[in-house]
Formats: sequence, structure tokens, C-alpha cells
Amino acid sequence: MTCSKKKKLVIIHPSPYPVKLPLFDTVCAETDAIILFSSKDSLDHPEWNMDQILNQFRFRYKVLPGFRLGRIDIRPFALFSLIYYNPDVVVATEFNLQTIFALIYAKLFNRKILIQSNATSFTGATFPRRRRFREWLVHCCDGFIANSSETKKYLCELGADSDKVFVSLQTIDIFKWKRSSEGWKDSKDKLKHELNLKSKVILYVGRLETIKGIQFLFEAYQYINKELKDTSVLIVGSGSYESNLKEYCRQKGLLDNVIFAGYKQPDELLRYYALADILVFPTLWDQFGLVVIEALASGLPVICSQFAGSAEDLIKEGSNGFIIDPHDTKKMADLLSKVLTDNDLLRKLKLGALESIKDFTIEKSAENFLRAINV
Repeated sequence: MTCSKKKKLVIIHPSPYPVKLPLFDTVCAETDAIILFSSKDSLDHPEWNMDQILNQFRFRYKVLPGFRLGRIDIRPFALFSLIYYNPDVVVATEFNLQTIFALIYAKLFNRKILIQSNATSFTGATFPRRRRFREWLVHCCDGFIANSSETKKYLCELGADSDKVFVSLQTIDIFKWKRSSEGWKDSKDKLKHELNLKSKVILYVGRLETIKGIQFLFEAYQYINKELKDTSVLIVGSGSYESNLKEYCRQKGLLDNVIFAGYKQPDELLRYYALADILVFPTLWDQFGLVVIEALASGLPVICSQFAGSAEDLIKEGSNGFIIDPHDTKKMADLLSKVLTDNDLLRKLKLGALESIKDFTIEKSAENFLRAINV
């Protein structure tokens, strides 16, 4: 994968997000690039050690000076930085003030500007003024990099030309993940014993918030709890809704079968995927849903919400999982019962999960990213 000419590229991005960094590393190796981060700390993940994360990669980067108003980063020096670096192409992330600075630079110096986005019709702007602002930005830009097919649909709804929207799927180093996951399988029985889990495990990984739809998983499990006596639910994550969920379990008599493991660092998650049989991702709002690809790379089928941006790209109905409306808890319960009581079906879905991820590599995503900037 090589470019005929190494273009000067600047990527403007919010705080470093670990899953994006391997893609940036691959893209930057093929271009003369620098990444301008709006900040170095994550509002949603203050526990991340950004210096440790960034030191794993080779790309050049700079953190733009400025200030923050609530959740909005204001980086007035973005324009001056662009003028200083003088890139041929600017890739701005999402629809924000830094994207405006990138647009001003592109128009002043006749450079190419692209927007990289993972917004979808479920998560995009609903206020008329904000939507019109996005439509205007789309009209002004030369191309787009979408993190999923759902994002491509949304960008086209905003007025983007479909031929100018390239899908660079948000992904992980799937082969490294798969190898590491397999390494934990030998010790899964020990961890199951430590956590007091039964032979079959339904896994949830994510924040414990109502927007994640986890309450619907609990309602679905209530239907099948007595039928699936050899099954536990393992909850990996933390959040403001945790006490409510524990109280629900207490009232419904589920405390012996639902295990709360708490928040785990990314490098700890592998061992929890390795001991599970199926992942449920019941989100009501998610631009992508990285846990879906992590589960598939671990050989787990996924019952995935239709409101996850990754659903269309990653889930092959009946082959590696199922797409559902999470509000339909009876259907969720029926699918869990069907899969977990039929060992042949479960085995087929696990093989299907591993087979389905072969094309979702970082190299493939980087190839599409580079196509976008070279068109």
C-alpha cells in the first residue's frame, strides 16, 4: 500500500482516542503527516494515561493550545498551525470549531479539506440550526471519511456526494487481539471460578448508563433466568446506573446469577471476552460500538442493537450474531435462549464470528483513508 506521492497531510482530531491511533500510525507512515490534537485529556475517560498510550506510536503530533468551554474545545491557534505546516490536505474530525479553521485555511490557500466522521442518523444533530450548519460544512468540503456505512448514509443525507464518501472502518488490530484472546482461554476456568460464574456466560462490556440500554438486557434475562440454570450474566464496566441495576437484581432475585466485575482497563478486557459465550450490546445510541468488533475477534457471537453504528458493517444475521431493537426484550430473551441451549448453533456462530472479521483490518481501513485523500 503506497502513495504515488507523499502528500503533506494534517489530521485535526479531538483528544487521542486509543482505537484510532493504530490507523493514524499506518496512514502517517504513507504520508508526510502530523496530527493536531485539540486536547490531550479525554472528558469521557479521565483514567486513560495519554502519555503511555501515545508513546506506543510513531506518528508526529502536537497538542493545540487553547481552552475549553464546558465540553467544547476552543483552539484559535489551529488556523496558524495549519498555515505553518502548509499541508496539501486537511482531514478535520467531525463538525466543530476546529473544522471551521480548517475550512478557512483550505479556502484561503486552495487546499483540499475532508471531514472524518462517525456520526449517524441516530447520533447526529437533530436541532434544525445545527443540522443546517452541518449541511453547509458538507457542501463546502471536498470529500469525507466515514467510520461506518451508517455514517456514510448520514453524510449523504446531509448532502454529500456518495462517490466522495470513503468508508474507513473503525477497527482494532484484530489478529493481535485474536492471538491475545486465545492466550487467555487456558485460564478461563480459573477466572470463572474466581468470579463464581456458571458454565455459560452472557457478557456485557461498557458504561452502565441508561443510554447504553443495559436495563433491557436485565429485563430479557429475567424471562430466561429459570430456564437457563447454567448461565450467568457478566457485567464489565461502571457508571451512574450501577446502583439501580444492582437493586433491580436484588428485587428480582438475580444477584447469584449476575456478576458485576467493575471497570477494566483496555488491556484487561481480553480475559473477560475469553471466558464468555456471547456478547449483548443493547445500546440506544452509539456512533460505532467498538465492543462488537472486540467480541467478534474473540470468537463471540453478538446480539447487537440496531442503534449501533457498527451493526450493518459487522453483524451478518444468523452467521455471527443478530441485530435487534433492544426495546424488544422478549426477542432478545428468545435469541439468548435459542443460542445458549443449542451447542451446535453456538459453535457455528463462534466460528462465524472469527471468519467475519478477516476483512476488518487496520490496513484495509488505512487503504480507504488514503484513497480519500488521494482522489
